[in-house]
Amino acid sequence: MKNRFITNIAVTLLLICSASVASASVVITQLNSSISMDNGYEIYLATNDNEQGVSFGSGNDWTTTFQDTAYLIAGVDYYLHVRGYDQGVIAGFLGQFSLTGTEHVFSNNSSSLTTNTSDWHGNNTGWGQSYLASLTQLGSNGASPWGSRPNISSAATWIWAGDEHTDSLAYFSTKISAVSAVPVPSAIWLFATSLGLFSLKNRRKRLDN
Repeated sequence: MKNRFITNIAVTLLLICSASVASASVVITQLNSSISMDNGYEIYLATNDNEQGVSFGSGNDWTTTFQDTAYLIAGVDYYLHVRGYDQGVIAGFLGQFSLTGTEHVFSNNSSSLTTNTSDWHGNNTGWGQSYLASLTQLGSNGASPWGSRPNISSAATWIWAGDEHTDSLAYFSTKISAVSAVPVPSAIWLFATSLGLFSLKNRRKRLDN
């Protein structure tokens, strides 16, 4: 009788736990990007640095600042991937990025990031390939021949992977880290504790017999 009573409690807690998980709201972080690329780009969000990921924006006009938005799930690490391509004369990548909320941070441990040679990695061969030892720095926002770009911080730096005159393709990556794991409803811990006590009680009963 006692075992049936404890079993009923465990089953009830399991049902409560399942309901809690089903009704728990998913926390979403918004990623905003402003990019100026000479000449064109595609931007992706991946959960593995060796994979391209899912595209959420593109543009091909070196005179324009393009703005794109993506959404991140709390508790998941991401990689921001940008593929740039040049169509003659000189190449360059300039950008500013921001995160809403407190669930994620960029590689600089902040909710905002600009293009620079410290927080970004790059190569000319593609995702999953070795990154170059360093990126090429081409001057801050406002530098010649591009001039000042709107919606991008003056602290942002024009960068490229390899030679900006001869390397027509460049692949850039930076990590976006989850601040904490996905929160677990308290009912799960209550259920786990009850199940543990139930197992311990049965074990002691067998030993006593």
